[in-house]
Amino acid sequence: MKRVICCGFVLMLGALLGAAPALSADKSDLAGRAAVWEKEYNAGNLKAVAALYAGDGCRMPPNAKAVHGTQAILARLKEGKDKGWAKVKIAVTAAESSGDLAYGTGTYEIMGANGSAIDQGKWMNVSKKSNGTWKIQYDIFNSDMPMPAGAMK
Repeated sequence: MKRVICCGFVLMLGALLGAAPALSADKSDLAGRAAVWEKEYNAGNLKAVAALYAGDGCRMPPNAKAVHGTQAILARLKEGKDKGWAKVKIAVTAAESSGDLAYGTGTYEIMGANGSAIDQGKWMNVSKKSNGTWKIQYDIFNSDMPMPAGAMK
């Protein structure tokens, strides 16, 4: 048993150390911006979340049309809150930047007001540096949850 725990710890440590170079190569600080996204969304400050996107940014949620621009992104964020998506938890698994472009991937969880699980999945975004500030240009996320019965008809 001791050997299994030790091996598990070594594997976990190796995975964490393997992810560190990708995150440290990210001069755009996507992890910092993801933390702000999560904090502001959970606080209900949707205008601050929308401000993280470029003026012509694009958000591509699952099972819905893409939206473009600050006002459309803000409206889509409000729709999520209205559906009961009270809280989100965002994890960054990889991020890199080169010049004025950056990308990141990760996972998300969406919870109701009572903490119940609503959705979980993965995301990817592309950010662009403009006038010295990093903004989200493209944001896509996809659920890991099975499609509801009959949804493919």
